[in-house]
Formats: sequence, C-alpha cells, structure tokens
Amino acid sequence: MDGRGAQNERMLSKTEIQKSGGYGIRGCYHDYTGVPVLTNVDFVIEPGEVHALVGENGSGKSTLIKILTGALSPRLGTIRMEGEEVRLATPKDAQSLGLGVVHQDYHLFPELTVAQNIFGVNAAPPRRRWTRTVDRTQVERTVEGLLDELRIEIPSTKKVHQLGPAERKFVEIAAAMLLHPRFLILDEPTASLEPSAARAVLDLMGRLREQGVGLAFVSHRLDEVMNVGDRTTVLRDGAVISCVPNSETDETKLADLITGGLDKKEAAKRREWQPSGDVVLRVSDLRVAPGRPALSFEVERGEIFGLTGLLGAGAETIVRMLGGALPLDGRLELGGSPGRVRDPRQANRLGIGFIPEDRKGTGLISEQSIALNVSLPSLPSVSRGGVLRWPAINNRAEEYRTDLSIKAGSVDQPVWTLSGGNQQKVMLAKWLASGVKVLAIEEPTHGVDIGAKVQVHDLLRSFADRGGTVVVASTDVGEVLDICDRIGVMRHGELAEIVSADELTRSAVTVLGTKDPEQMLETLIESETPEPATAAHGATREP
Repeated sequence: MDGRGAQNERMLSKTEIQKSGGYGIRGCYHDYTGVPVLTNVDFVIEPGEVHALVGENGSGKSTLIKILTGALSPRLGTIRMEGEEVRLATPKDAQSLGLGVVHQDYHLFPELTVAQNIFGVNAAPPRRRWTRTVDRTQVERTVEGLLDELRIEIPSTKKVHQLGPAERKFVEIAAAMLLHPRFLILDEPTASLEPSAARAVLDLMGRLREQGVGLAFVSHRLDEVMNVGDRTTVLRDGAVISCVPNSETDETKLADLITGGLDKKEAAKRREWQPSGDVVLRVSDLRVAPGRPALSFEVERGEIFGLTGLLGAGAETIVRMLGGALPLDGRLELGGSPGRVRDPRQANRLGIGFIPEDRKGTGLISEQSIALNVSLPSLPSVSRGGVLRWPAINNRAEEYRTDLSIKAGSVDQPVWTLSGGNQQKVMLAKWLASGVKVLAIEEPTHGVDIGAKVQVHDLLRSFADRGGTVVVASTDVGEVLDICDRIGVMRHGELAEIVSADELTRSAVTVLGTKDPEQMLETLIESETPEPATAAHGATREP
C-alpha cells in the first residue's frame, strides 16, 4: 500500500479548513528552477494538538516550514489563520499573527544570559522611563515568570554557554513563547539530544498542548512521533501521502509510508558485490565525540560502505575525519600502512578524496572555471617548474566533462553557473583525476535533481567497480540502500550495527536509527536475525 488511499480519506476539504480554528495551508505548490518540491500539499495545525510532520530528506518538509513561517512565498496555495486568509511577506508577519517557530539549529548567543537571549530576538526589552536604558530587572522578572509558567527550572541570569543541550532548547522554546503564540512549529527539536534530554523537551511540548497551543512537530524519530503526536502527515517527493490519527497507525506503518514500501524492488537494483577480504581502509578506536564509545570498522577494495542515522548521530563526523575536514580521533590504516589525518592535505597524500555536503562553501572554488577545479588536488601533474600547463588542464577537464556528462558550454565556465548535480560531478572529477584510492563523501546527492542523482550513483558504482573504495555518509535511507554494499547505522555517536544492505529494508533502517540498541535487531526483515557486528564483520564496539 502506498498510502494514497489514506490520503484521499484523510485530506481536509477547503470547507473544513475554512471552518477550522487552526493555522495552515491548502493546495500548496512550490518549485525551484522549475523542479516541483511541493505539490498540492494541505497541512493544518489545530489548537491544542500536536500535528507531526514526517518524511525523508528531500520530501519537502523544510520548504513547507519556510512557507508556513513566512520565510518563503509559495507559488500557489492559500494560507489561513483561524479561518481567515492571510498573506505572509516576512517571518515577522507570521509572528504578528500568533505563529512561533523553533528551528533545528540553535539560534542563541552563548555569552549572553537566558533572559537576554529570550528578549534578544522576538521582542524589544522594557526600558527605564527617563534614561531609556534597558530595565534588566524587569527583563529578568518577565523571563522568570515565563519560565515558571512553562515549568522550566533555569535561572534567568545564567549564561547560555553554561547550559546543556536540552536547556538550550528550552530557552529557544521560551523565546518563541514570549509573545504567547497560538501555534508553534518545532523543527527537529530533539534531533541532537540524548534520550533523557529529548524526553524533557517532549514533556514540555505536552504541557504546551495542555495550555491550548497548537504544535507542528517535525521529526525523524518515529517513536517520539507516536508518543507525543495526535496525528501525523507523511510527505514523500513533495506530496502528502497520508494524514492519519496516531491512534490508527504505528511506527512500522509510518516507516512504510515514508519510504514507499519499495524495499524489495529497490534492493534488486543494487550491483552484485561479494566480500573478498581485501581490506583497504581500517579505522579503529575512533571517537566521534568526547565521552562516546570508540568504534572500529573495515572497508574492502571495490566496496561502497554507507554510514547513516539521524542528523547529528555521527555519520557525517566520521566521513569528515576521513577526509581531513576534522582531525581523526583514532587510528587509521590504508592498504595496511598506518597514516595520520589531521587536515585535507594529509588525507590527499594518503590517497583519500573528500567530497563535503557544502559544495560551494568548501568543496569547490565557485568563481573559478571547471577546468581549474578539476585539477586543483593534482596541480603538480599539470605544471612544469611551478608553471601551470593550461592546455593539459583544459584537455583533462574536457575528458571528464564528456565522461561524466557535465552539462556546461565549455570547461572555462565558472563553477557557480552550474546546477547542483553538475557541481557534484565536478567534485567527483577532481578526485578521479587525482587518482585517489578512497572517496569519503558526505550527502552525495544533497540538493540535486532526480536525474543527476541517478548519474552520481552510477559514477560511484563505476569508481568502486574499478577497484576504488567509497565511504558514504547520508541521512537519505533510500540512497544508502540503493548504492551501498554494507550499512553502518549510527545512533548518538555510536556505531550501533553494521549489516549487509541485502538484509535491510528502508523501513528497517529508519527504525534502526531511532530505537534503543537492544530493540534494533527486531526490525530486520530476515527470518533469522544476523549476529551483532564483530571484527569478522568489520566492526567492533566497546561496551
């Protein structure tokens, strides 16, 4: 079942939305450069409910949130607040109508106090009558009253850098509640929190619901969605697949709706790969964060090894360490020889190429040509006596432009003029040209269209088929299942399990990254549960 039957049964009609006392949008359509990202989306938050919004990365959640908060104007769609049509030109417009938002990333000033942060963005602080200076006493009293109302036990005079992650999230929620909004959107509020801290945030959400506040809860953690949500809307490929009361569904059904239930069909697409024992990359005693268990894994020649998990779980940190974007806190062997990776230059010398998620910021020199970017890691091979040989640079770039189907008028074209998919191909070209043995790649198809995504996947498969080794970090579960031979699932900085991609469905991986370790193996679809990962499987964990 793909959920579209549920969609037809659950969609709110125009009349229902107009009568609703809630806030939301009907018939939302939006596109970027002609590529649809939202199509006929309905989403409404009712007073005193928690309406969860779930979907894989790229499903359209972020765009929908931007539209609902006034940061983006939809191409089509009607936004209503308590039955009245409204138009939002800026986030301030949404705020003035009674909408609050808590973003996934922290937006706090560490050196300022809790009180100063709460007043710093959403409201002007009270001032003394004659001097017009900020009345700090009144600011602190107001904030203390708000914190008491929300039952948040944090001193208003404490500086934010002294707070833990959950307390910082409390401060952001309090800042959003300063103007007493009727509706509050929380984007992944527990994504980077430990279980106890996450529970505290969920408890606060429950108290807000009891006060009559309507909440939209965006999350990948399906257990939390089921525990705190009243109903859940599932987005897939920019469309609403289902809007269902939580009393009528469960985590497994939601995971199937999120992923499309295409597990077995998609598994058939994967290339055939058999372990050979020819280990190219060996990582041991690696820690992704202080206080987290050390982890180890091995990757063979010709293998595409995937790391996935919730955002902030640690997959991207491992890939950044391999590529030198972060100092590698552990031991590394490449081809049996030990090596140190403290920066990208050391990684390159060892034969490791790093492709970051941020193409424009750190992966490419956007103002320079395709030709120069392709040769950047291997300039000595196209220079003589310190002087660049431009014919060689241009000829090499032209070869890769043809081989990788980079859409550009010429190799002299600046990289910033290319689409996201073609920029990704340029990054692949520069490492292929340099002759690296290992590719460490972060979110390989982030921000690229469907056609370019298929091409990038084919290029990675081709690199592996020729004897290269690939380590991929991706939060796109469908992607790691499509291209990876084995998958390491990260959870809170720990390598929870390494399993062959053939043994997992997209739904199972989705749940693996959200469950406690002792519950994880229950999600595998095989009748016989694989043994926990050991050194023989290429992974070891400290207790």
